[in-house]
Amino acid sequence: MAPELRVERVERDRILGLRARVLNDHGSGGAAFPGDMASTTRHWAAMVDGAVVGCVSVMRLRGYALRGMGVAAEHRRQGIGARLLRVVCAEVDGPMWCNARIEAVPFYVHRGWLEVGPIFDIQDKGAHRRLTWTPAPAGTTREPDNREQLFARSS
Repeated sequence: MAPELRVERVERDRILGLRARVLNDHGSGGAAFPGDMASTTRHWAAMVDGAVVGCVSVMRLRGYALRGMGVAAEHRRQGIGARLLRVVCAEVDGPMWCNARIEAVPFYVHRGWLEVGPIFDIQDKGAHRRLTWTPAPAGTTREPDNREQLFARSS
């Protein structure tokens, strides 16, 4: 029997260890973000057998900012990041934005996020792109279809 994956809201300290490992794979910097402890900031963990294997935070920062999303290297490409993002998108009551590493942009685009503006560099973190996500209108559901955006890019 495969281990059960659970995604739930947690306190920030529960995800700091994983966040540090994931962020430090891509450069220097601490795992704590300004705003992490604000009353409006929420944190989620994906857990397998009680161990945190994925994390993400959403904070109020010029709207809702998705930050610190990551999955432990040994658990990537198993749908954990997609599950985390689905849960967050279902629970956050408004549009969100994030600054994604270039290698992660296709992950977000495939899930309905839209690229905004040029590629830019974050010191010690590398190339990034801003993406935005808007909830589906009331009464509809989506794992959005981005074919128009993809076709526009390839023409």
